[in-house]
Amino acid sequence: MHLLNNILSHYSWQGLTLIGVLLILFFVQMYYYGIAYGRIRRFRLMRTHKRRCENPAVSVIVVVRGENELFLTVDLPSLLSQHYNLYEVVVVYVGGDIDYYDELQRVRKNHSWMRLTKMGGNERLYITTKQAMNVGIKSAQYDNLLFTTTGASPRSEEWVATMARGFERGSIVIAPVVPLFEEHSLKTYLMRMCEFHRQRNAFAQAVTGYAYWAPRSNFGFVRKLYDSTRGFNHLNLDIGENDLYLQSITTPRRTAVVMSKQSIMTEERSSDWHEWLDIMRYYNHTESLYPNRPRTFHRWETGSRVLFFLAALAALILLPHELRIGVALLVLIRYIVVLVSTRRTARKLGEVNIAWRYWIYDLIGPMIDYMISLGKSHKSPSAWR
Repeated sequence: MHLLNNILSHYSWQGLTLIGVLLILFFVQMYYYGIAYGRIRRFRLMRTHKRRCENPAVSVIVVVRGENELFLTVDLPSLLSQHYNLYEVVVVYVGGDIDYYDELQRVRKNHSWMRLTKMGGNERLYITTKQAMNVGIKSAQYDNLLFTTTGASPRSEEWVATMARGFERGSIVIAPVVPLFEEHSLKTYLMRMCEFHRQRNAFAQAVTGYAYWAPRSNFGFVRKLYDSTRGFNHLNLDIGENDLYLQSITTPRRTAVVMSKQSIMTEERSSDWHEWLDIMRYYNHTESLYPNRPRTFHRWETGSRVLFFLAALAALILLPHELRIGVALLVLIRYIVVLVSTRRTARKLGEVNIAWRYWIYDLIGPMIDYMISLGKSHKSPSAWR
């Protein structure tokens, strides 16, 4: 009791309370970066037992809107040149340009493993992505359905073969996507880190069997699941096939997370800040419909990070010299753990060379997330216009 009174007289209740809060926030951060995100680094798909036949046949489905020349010259050739015997590429063209459709037909004639379907859209009759994907699924001859988007290309010619190994072990397959920006700057680095952190949160949950989100250009499921649910849900939204629908069908035994160099897709991004914000806000529209678990997981990490920095700053200003040293040591330990965890996780998710500037994102990342949450996309997420 005498010792406690001496401590209280020297540091006060307010000082001890600040230290207590700081320690609690420190351990919350250690849980995320030391345990939760560490599951990504430790995860190995090959440790999972095979539940389905080996070398399953795969249908890769992609929806093309309008006259997308990059898809014709870059994305489609990378999909058609995969080293796998039992696969096909199903292209669903939504548009009315005859010349562009003829170009797609010429490619199809030279590749027997390509299927092509056309849907004519116009201003009065808007064809949603889910409607086009429905047509692609019906056109596909195989039961393992893999989805990608325009602007995305596999890093490896073994992409389909690697994703097929996921279908051997689960009926839902997800894999990472790395954004590619037109320029390299601090601005695009922060954009890239925001997308990386969102993906890290999702994959930390997915490796435990709870997949609530997957990149739109690198996920798949088996036809049996699709038929059992009678297709996609939330048909009033032209988004949600990669998160809201997956949430309705996912179970721990169904999900196979594929994280290797061969499973990664790269996806083109604009370097314009406002355009990138608009895209993030558009696809974040579905987060309001997420269950509590993923929303709480994300908020606790972001909230505890902000409060830890604020508490540490207050402690460094207000507390005695000997306690400031301890606070500075906590900040240093946290950053070392965050840096090591991030570097190891980044390798699994396909990111490289992110360490030396990561402290910038660590400090201002929550502010960018807040900016994204404040505004609304200029595009309407409603399917019906």
